[in-house]
Amino acid sequence: MEDANARLDFRPDRFAAALMALQDAVASDTGDKKSRDSILLSFVFTFEMSLKALKTALAVLGETAPNYAAGAFKAAFTAGLVTDPDLWMDLREARNEVSHAYDLDKAIAIAALVSQRAVAAFQGLIEGLRHVEP
Repeated sequence: MEDANARLDFRPDRFAAALMALQDAVASDTGDKKSRDSILLSFVFTFEMSLKALKTALAVLGETAPNYAAGAFKAAFTAGLVTDPDLWMDLREARNEVSHAYDLDKAIAIAALVSQRAVAAFQGLIEGLRHVEP
C-alpha cells in the first residue's frame, strides 16, 4: 500500500466503533449462550478491524506490514503500537479458534479471554493509533 493511500485509508474510528460494540457485549454478558455468542462475534469483528487499522498505521509510518497476522503484530510491537506481542498472538489464536465455538468449554474460555484481556489490548492499540499522524 502506498503511503498516500494508507493516509487516506487510516480510519481508526472504524476500529473504535467495533471496540465499543465489543465492550457493550462484554458489559451485557449474562453468561448464557446468546451473550457468549455476542461476545465471540464482536471479538472476531473487532480483531479483524484492529488488524486492518494496525496494518494501515504501519503503512502510514512507512513500515511494511506482512500480510499475515503474526508478522503484522511483531511489526506493530517494533513500531510501538502494541506492548505485548505474546498477548496479541494469544488473541490471534483465539480468533482462529472461534470457529470451534460449538465446543462449550472452548467458547467459554475464549469469551473469558476476551473479557479479561482482549478488551484492554484493543484499548491499548486505540491509544497507540492516536499517536499516528495520517
